Amino acid sequence: MLGHLSKESNFPELAYQTVVDELITSNYDENSFSLSVASRNLHSNLINI
Repeated sequence: MLGHLSKESNFPELAYQTVVDELITSNYDENSFSLSVASRNLHSNLINI
């Protein structure tokens, strides 16, 4: 879960894609993880670990 994004200098889509690209570059299979971006204004769904 990506969170604490700056209101002025970060966009959820950019943060998401940046992390996905880095994980793929580090040889993670993009289908082996679930990634989402927390909203600044709403609560997120529960995450089971």
